[in-house]
Amino acid sequence: MANKNSWLSKLFKPKVKKKTFDEAITMVGYEPSFSSFGKTVLYSDIILCAERLKARFFGKLEPRHVRKTDGITTVINDSSIAKVLRNPNSYQTPYEFLTQAWFMRAKDNNCYIFADYYNTVGGSKVFTGLYILLPSEKPQVKEDENGNLYYSFRFDGYSDEVVFNFDEIICWKQNYEDNQYSGGGKFSNNANADLLSSLEAYHTSKEAVAEAAKIGCYIDGIIKVNSYAADTEKTQTIRNKFIEDLQSNKSGIGVLDNGADYIAIQRQLKMVDSETLKEIKENILIHTGVTTEMLKGKFTTQDKEALYENWIEPAAISLGQAMSKVFFSDWQITHGDDIILYPNKVQLMATSEIISIIQSTVNAGIFKIDEFRDMLGYAPLENGEGQQRPRGFNNLDGSDTGGGADE
Repeated sequence: MANKNSWLSKLFKPKVKKKTFDEAITMVGYEPSFSSFGKTVLYSDIILCAERLKARFFGKLEPRHVRKTDGITTVINDSSIAKVLRNPNSYQTPYEFLTQAWFMRAKDNNCYIFADYYNTVGGSKVFTGLYILLPSEKPQVKEDENGNLYYSFRFDGYSDEVVFNFDEIICWKQNYEDNQYSGGGKFSNNANADLLSSLEAYHTSKEAVAEAAKIGCYIDGIIKVNSYAADTEKTQTIRNKFIEDLQSNKSGIGVLDNGADYIAIQRQLKMVDSETLKEIKENILIHTGVTTEMLKGKFTTQDKEALYENWIEPAAISLGQAMSKVFFSDWQITHGDDIILYPNKVQLMATSEIISIIQSTVNAGIFKIDEFRDMLGYAPLENGEGQQRPRGFNNLDGSDTGGGADE
C-alpha cells in the first residue's frame, strides 16, 4: 500500500473511479492484446547505449506552446501549458523529463504522461504539472456503459486500480501498428525476437572470448614424471615442490630432479574473429539507427542529420501532437494552438558550417549578436548589449550596429 502522504497517493486519490468497465474493443473487431511487459532489448549494453545517445539528443529539444494565425506563428509564454513545458514538475528539469520519456517509449513502445490540472470557475483547465507514469504492467483501455473510454493502471506498491479519463493521458506511442490505443504489437514483437536472437549471439560470442581467456590461464605447463610406476601422491609432491621453487627461487626457474621434466604450453587461443563480432554488432545497431562510430562520439555532419531526420524529428512531431490532443480543446486546435518541440539545428552542424552561416547572414542583420554568440557556444553579452543586430563583422562587439537596438 502506498504511503497516504506520497505524491503518488495525492496525485491519484481523486482519480480512482468506482465504476463497472468492460475492455474496449478496437475498431478492427478483436480484443487487443494486453500482455505484461516481457524481456526487453534494453538489457543489452549496445542497445542501451544507442538509446541513451538518442535520448540525449531528444532532451535538447525545446517544447513550446505556439499559436498559428494567418500564417504567422507566435510563441505563447504566459499560458499554464507554457509554464509546465518549461518546468514539468517539482523534481524534473525539461531535459530530464524528455530523456526519461524517450527511454520509457523505447522500453515499452508507449510513454504515458499524466497532465495534472484543475478547472477554473469558468470551466477552463489550468495545468499544474506533467508526470511520467511508470506502471507495473501495460494499462488496459476500458469502456463504461456510456461509451466513454478510460485508462486503467496498476502500480507497484499501490493496491488500488488507478483509472484516468482517456483524454487525461498523453500516450506517446512508438511502432504504431494494429492497436489504435497503444504502440507496439505482434509485428514489433516479432522484430524484437529477431533482435534478441542477434543479441544472444553477440552475448555468447563475448562469453566465449572471456572463457577462452580463463581457460588459457588455467594450464601453464605439464610436469612429466619419468618414473616406471609413478603414483598420484608422488606426482602431486613433485608439482607442489615445483611451484614452491617458482615462488621462492629468485631466478624464477623451478628446480626439478632427474625424475621429472617440465613442458611449457605455448598459449595460442582460438577465439571468435573480430570481423564476425563486428558483423553481429552492426546487425544489432541497424535496429537503432546508430553506428559504432557514433557511440564513440565520432559524428559527421551527415550522421547528425540522419539521426535527426530519421529518429529525433519524427519523435518530436509525434510527442507534440500527442500533447496537443490533451492540452487543447477542438476549438483551440482549430484556431491554431499547437505544441512544437523546437531543435537547435545549429547543434547538428560542424563548426565550419556554423562559421559559413555567420558569414552569409551577418551583413543582412538577420540574427542578433547574442544569437551569433550562442551558435558558437558563448554566453550572452552583459547589460543586454547582445540584443542588437550587427550590420557587418566590425559591429559584432555591439559597439556600433548601424541599425540600433531591437524594440
